Amino acid sequence: MINNSNDIGFVHDIASLDKLRQSAVSSDESDNKEALKAAAKQFESIFTTMLFKSMRDANSAFESDLMKSQNQDFYRQMQDEQMASELSASGSLGLADMIVAQLSAGSESDDSELIMRNAALDTSLSLPVDQSKAGEFADEALSVMAANKVQSNSRFDSPEQFVQTLQPYADRAAKALGVDPSILIAQAALETGWGKKVIQNSLGSSNNLFNIKADRSWKGEKVATQTLEFHDNVPVKEKAAFRSYNSYEESFNDFVRFLNQNPRYEATLSQNNNSESFIRGIHKAGYATDPKYADKVLQVKERIDNM
Repeated sequence: MINNSNDIGFVHDIASLDKLRQSAVSSDESDNKEALKAAAKQFESIFTTMLFKSMRDANSAFESDLMKSQNQDFYRQMQDEQMASELSASGSLGLADMIVAQLSAGSESDDSELIMRNAALDTSLSLPVDQSKAGEFADEALSVMAANKVQSNSRFDSPEQFVQTLQPYADRAAKALGVDPSILIAQAALETGWGKKVIQNSLGSSNNLFNIKADRSWKGEKVATQTLEFHDNVPVKEKAAFRSYNSYEESFNDFVRFLNQNPRYEATLSQNNNSESFIRGIHKAGYATDPKYADKVLQVKERIDNM
């Protein structure tokens, strides 16, 4: 039988997973029950790790590059994974118990996979944090994980799908900037033609939703393409390099960093802005050369608000 103690061991203990596999194929009913409990805890630990990662990624938009390092990120990830394992072993979250109860009740059916998936998406999950915000954090993380399943280089079938896919990222970025999420989605829609004209090359999509250029300070991947710029209100085609990201989420995070780290937008961000004053403020400060940029974004926002 599986040892039912609280000794969780190291989070990457492969030997414990092999013991779990052996117990799962055992003909002993008590071993099978214990294997189900252990598997549920493993699943809960994986889910909690994903939750922590989503929160870390969201917070990375507010961290100074001076305080970050690869070693710090590596050990922080290990700490998060170990914490997730400990929380699952202690039963603090309750997700494992819920999975065991539902799978045990439905053991005679073939719906085990569906039941486990539904359990993972149950928004009643509570974390050992500020209880007034626990549900909000869980819901946001689940929304981001669901949105991450959408391939970044996929074509959007409609503006509604574009909005729905980007909503979780826009919600988080909007909180950081103090604006309405729909104004950020409107910017992305205008810049990319509702996701149909995201800058790309032979290697794939740049996932750049805001068409931020890759200046000398940018150390990441780049994609070069033709762009239309306005000089003295005259449109001129130019070739320029744009930043490239691994996902739409990274694009939103970098957009927040770009505005916060650029001194010319400081005056706009320091005010309590509504959507109109925000977009007109950053436009006046030099974001986009199209003289009608702010008006166009507000028109798209109105369409989004009426969806």
